[in-house]
Amino acid sequence: MAMSDFRRNKLIYVFKAFFDVDNSGAIDQQDFRLAAERICRVHGWTVNEGKGAEVLQRLLDVWEALKRADSNSDGSVDQNEWCTMWETYAKGGNDSQEWQDKYRDFYFSIMDTSGEGTIELDEFAAVNKRDDVSDSDCSEAFKLLSKNNSSIVDSATFAQLWKEFFTSDDPSAPGNFIYGKLKF
Repeated sequence: MAMSDFRRNKLIYVFKAFFDVDNSGAIDQQDFRLAAERICRVHGWTVNEGKGAEVLQRLLDVWEALKRADSNSDGSVDQNEWCTMWETYAKGGNDSQEWQDKYRDFYFSIMDTSGEGTIELDEFAAVNKRDDVSDSDCSEAFKLLSKNNSSIVDSATFAQLWKEFFTSDDPSAPGNFIYGKLKF
């Protein structure tokens, strides 16, 4: 069965919003450097030292693992290669599991700015708010993924939500909201 339009739209959203930082239509190492700079700016860090240098290194490690999805060996991952990789993941086979786990854990860590091991609404919104995702979208998304704030979003819960985002075709699945976006 082919990938649903709904899931493809989610994957392309993540590709464009979080990975193809320079809007070139493909992901390469430079996108990860630019992403590190963006993340550091949000948190008031510099990529040259401390937490910022750690962010840069973690993102470069993600790139080293992600580039295995570059099936045509052109030094970048385009949207088709990206979707193919995630379709393989959804079917249970995946050579790229390492980078996905690294990125998932990294994404959780940049949202958990308090270091308490859980994500709160303000932390979630600080990372996920963007031009197409408002504060109210983030609030509603957090309510949906935390089951109306009755579920603590710790790393184990986030790992389940993460997998659901990348594998589910159900528009109401709580994992669909991990990036703050309400509709795809």
